[in-house]
Amino acid sequence: MPALPLILCYHKVERRRELGVTRLSPRRFARQMERLARDGWRALTLDELLACARGERNAGPDEVAITFDDAYRGLRDHAFPVLEALGFPAVCFAITDYAGRLNRWDVAYGGRRFAHLSWRDMRRWQERGITFASHTATHPRLTWLEEREVALELALSKRALSGALGDCLPVVSYPFGAVGARERALARGEGYEAGFSLAGRWNGDTMSITRLPVYPWSLPTPGIGALGALERTAAAVANRCAVGTTIWQRLTARHPTTSPSGNPLPMSGD
Repeated sequence: MPALPLILCYHKVERRRELGVTRLSPRRFARQMERLARDGWRALTLDELLACARGERNAGPDEVAITFDDAYRGLRDHAFPVLEALGFPAVCFAITDYAGRLNRWDVAYGGRRFAHLSWRDMRRWQERGITFASHTATHPRLTWLEEREVALELALSKRALSGALGDCLPVVSYPFGAVGARERALARGEGYEAGFSLAGRWNGDTMSITRLPVYPWSLPTPGIGALGALERTAAAVANRCAVGTTIWQRLTARHPTTSPSGNPLPMSGD
């Protein structure tokens, strides 16, 4: 089975505080990246990462892949410039129906909403070392949807990315990292060549490449060193708790029948 490099997954990099656990302060993010660079780590492109997953190249001991889920607007101000200065490429997975809009798909922890990157933002940073790929159209938990709904989420997102950003690698990050054999098969059926999950075990399937989510309590160099195993365990527990977000959404949200782009929303969560 091919060996993966260290793959980190960030969400919000924001000055504004919230009650959730996916926010990292810009200072802490910058310190983590600067420490990796100082210690001689090399950041991989998406192509290089996928080549490792396929067994086409060996992952070096000091290679890291940096990814972002949700494509929040704060990344353009606080994360991407840090990466650019260090020469670190990264992959950002966008919720396509919410490009340039507030995160109304999510629970507003502490009553705060956060904006997502616009297509203009993505095009600008696409030319500066950031690769964009699918995080579905509306960020539902795919494992809770009907097959046709999963297929629709995947198809609409892929189509939107191609239309707005040109030729994009057919890669998806599953919302909440929730994926099973059915979702992997459906993603393949929609033309995706690789998929990314969270805090799981790597079994050699390129449709379920696992990553380490980075939370506020993460180490100065996430996942590295003697405490790395403990951090991974804590991340796995935290990611499982994210099911509460989906339950809260179902109990409290009044879902519209269409997404912000006018596409029909999956109805299972209504």
